[in-house]
Amino acid sequence: MDTKWKSELEDHSRTIIHIDIDCFYAQVEAIKNPKLQFVPLGIRQKDYIVTSNYIARSYGVNKFGPVSEALLKCPNLVLVNGEDLHDYRQKSYEVTSLIQKYSNLVERLGLDENFVDITDLVTERFEQNLITNVVGHTFGETADLCDCGCSLRLKIGTVIAQEIRDEIKTVLKLTTSAGIAHNKLLSKIAGNVHKPDQQTVVFPNNAVELMLSLPSISKIPGIGNTLSEQLGTIDINSVKDLQNTSFSVLSNLLGNEKAKYVKNLSFGIDESVLKCSGKPQSIGIEDSCKVIGVENEVKEKLEQLLSRLVILLAEDGRLPKTIKLTIRRFHKEKKNRSTRETRQCNINPSLFNFENKTQLSEGSMKKIMTIIMHLFHKIVDAKKTYHLTLLGLAFTKFLEKPSVTNVLTNFIKKDIEVQSVTDIKNNIATIKSTDLVPTTLDVFQDSDSEPPVKKYKVTNRHLDSPTDLPVANLNLSSEPVSSNNMNQVFDDSISGTSERNIEQVECPPNIDKSVFQELPTDVQRELWEEYKQDRQTDRRFEKNKRLKSNNILNYFSKK
Repeated sequence: MDTKWKSELEDHSRTIIHIDIDCFYAQVEAIKNPKLQFVPLGIRQKDYIVTSNYIARSYGVNKFGPVSEALLKCPNLVLVNGEDLHDYRQKSYEVTSLIQKYSNLVERLGLDENFVDITDLVTERFEQNLITNVVGHTFGETADLCDCGCSLRLKIGTVIAQEIRDEIKTVLKLTTSAGIAHNKLLSKIAGNVHKPDQQTVVFPNNAVELMLSLPSISKIPGIGNTLSEQLGTIDINSVKDLQNTSFSVLSNLLGNEKAKYVKNLSFGIDESVLKCSGKPQSIGIEDSCKVIGVENEVKEKLEQLLSRLVILLAEDGRLPKTIKLTIRRFHKEKKNRSTRETRQCNINPSLFNFENKTQLSEGSMKKIMTIIMHLFHKIVDAKKTYHLTLLGLAFTKFLEKPSVTNVLTNFIKKDIEVQSVTDIKNNIATIKSTDLVPTTLDVFQDSDSEPPVKKYKVTNRHLDSPTDLPVANLNLSSEPVSSNNMNQVFDDSISGTSERNIEQVECPPNIDKSVFQELPTDVQRELWEEYKQDRQTDRRFEKNKRLKSNNILNYFSKK
């Protein structure tokens, strides 16, 4: 065995978990129809069984076998058509989204598998110097473990893996199996050692033993049937054969790059990084805790969660438009039952201007906490006794940060608009009082006074008399509008006088005013417009009712 090759290329710094949903399609169908949980179940596509539950497998029903053969082995097999993948896809993304709460580095593999790199989370717990034992199974002997620190990191990894699997089981009602290792290859293979609903860790010193446990080279992830057949032409059929074959022989057959890749795999060496499968629809964090019943403790815990959540948000790089609060309430009076409750509201993306890579300003954090505590009071009446055992925060509905190109484009666009106004200003002196007034002109009482809340736009028409303009905004004199007065108006517009005219959007009566004031102005306008449209619709409806009744009365009156 080429041990020199192995020792020179190993890297133990990462912690990778491979999570495989047990008989995924069958579990989804059993969630939809609970009666299917306790019968032999097969999911068919066309004339083949694509998966089956473990009851059916005990009868010898295997994946990708013909339906006719499966029915011979298990006559009472219940078959469900699995050709429509909609429900499977939906549940699959729910699993991925849940896993992404633990790390942004998640790679989907099909619908039922996910790799997750939890190295950062492990490092965070590693620095706390907690004594940790392995959770789940361990592959191989543990007497000769590596002293680089990877053993403790992987032990912590088993704890996190169990936490993820427990949450998937609790929230999504799905059981999973997991493998924990320092690379993707070993974690995937380790996850298959103990199934279903179990997990296995493999330490680096047992990597070679794990690879040798595979029945053939075709079972190595990354080496399919075609490549295994190619290796078979030079009598390489087992993992041991591949390990003992010199690199030069492999290189002559496969070329340098593929030869190195295959040789690495045979020793359990895999330096490939996770290919993240798109950004999550929400970024959240939850923390179970001892019973909390005091508002100060709740606020302190939420501040801690927000600080951690902001770091995840900074890593993600997007701006959230919505924030969500989750609590779990413990009910002693209801036989110790617990219930989860959530509230959410929009939040201004402009609050998320990071002072450095991972921190928001103190002012932004205070404003966000004000919103969070408002949501808390919407769920919990702090004047009454309450018992909370979980708190969670999440950001959703994201915007991409504007690129430098977009910022420059907007700047140039505004600059052009200012130049256009300046051009009009330079030409305004030639306009007499009987000429057309520009449509963009906003008329104020005078340059020293505060502009009115509502602006009046003057249409393109002749000024026959001063009364053609809004009375509140004119000096009612018989003198014509001079070019100097016109210049003053445009000067105010360019110098920023109009910027003081910030219209306060009225809060609709059906929305909490304190929450409404925290919303972005464009969202406030949108809600106000929706409210006005609803009122107009109601008025038209009432008017139509009156007209209809009047028409009926008129009809009988004529009769």
